[in-house]
Amino acid sequence: MFRMTNPIREYEWGSRTAFSDLFGWAPSENPQAEIWMGSHPDAPSRLESGEVLTDVPFMVKVLAAEKPLSIQAHPSAEHARRGFAAEQSARTPDAAAERTYRDPHHKPELVFALTPFAALSGFDTPEAAAGRFAQVQRLLGEADLAVAVESLSAEILGGDYGAAVRTALEDPTGLLSVAAEELAMRDPAAVEPALADTLRRITPHFPGDPSIFVALMLHRTDLARGHALYVPPGTLHCYLHGAAVEVQACSDNVLRGGLTAKPINTPGLLQILDTSPADPQLVAPEVLAPGVERYVTEAEEFELTCITFPSAGQQYRTHVAGPAVALCTAGVLRAGTVSLCAGESLYLPAGSAATFSAEDAQLLLTQPKRTAQVSG
Repeated sequence: MFRMTNPIREYEWGSRTAFSDLFGWAPSENPQAEIWMGSHPDAPSRLESGEVLTDVPFMVKVLAAEKPLSIQAHPSAEHARRGFAAEQSARTPDAAAERTYRDPHHKPELVFALTPFAALSGFDTPEAAAGRFAQVQRLLGEADLAVAVESLSAEILGGDYGAAVRTALEDPTGLLSVAAEELAMRDPAAVEPALADTLRRITPHFPGDPSIFVALMLHRTDLARGHALYVPPGTLHCYLHGAAVEVQACSDNVLRGGLTAKPINTPGLLQILDTSPADPQLVAPEVLAPGVERYVTEAEEFELTCITFPSAGQQYRTHVAGPAVALCTAGVLRAGTVSLCAGESLYLPAGSAATFSAEDAQLLLTQPKRTAQVSG
């Protein structure tokens, strides 16, 4: 096993204090958004020897969202293969704004909350979405703006989320943009609490962005610490606020649907979206032993095991068949002669084993699916 040095990514939606609060680090001058652990060519982890990590089939990130991330979805494996091949055939430059598919891979992801974490994920029932739109209409008050929102609501109730997303993003009359700008100036206290919180988190940062109405079509999910959400390919989602560990397949394929200054490819997004209403995929862990919980999804690239050490002298021995990343999220862990503080991680090569011990600490172990063998 080898200690890792992991790059920190600074994006405007990040936080100056989240990593300080979580891991005891000094507050940062710039917003820190993500800690990357893995083999991504843009910012790979390094080992103590200086060696660049190259063989990890998944990415582990610690997210710190002070502001909302973009509304987005990731393609299925088939969509990714076809899209990448088409853009390669067309010789679309990698750096071109119109380039959508950076590689031929899908990108399922699992989010494990480290703090209360607010997310939007998947289309809600038409009735629930229309109910939120009705509250927004009353909040707006102005007849022409309310009519524009009501028209969008009618598309949803007609069972066509794809058409509703297109209308919101293209905003053919311009009224939805005006309505979004008005919402940024209204106090949402009169609407139900979850909707009010969503509006407060989005509208000040994106005034006049009609994609706020796409956000209101989605399920609101509030994860408590230690709860997990799976986001399959084709699922429209947006992370609103909080800190979490995100585990995902290695891919840069993202199709955005709003709340961003980056390019939005509406036709491409609609091609990959699953517009069927469905409940968010909360992941119930499999209990392997006291304090050991395994989070498994349909994704073959990864699984996550959470190991909690409540008392001194407790040990866990772990064997991994594939390469693994062990991240300490609380307290201090010991693995042989190595001590691991909160926010630090170890790389475990395929076929290796490690014994961890700690008191009042937590370890998150990520590895390819169906390779976890953890005993207490």
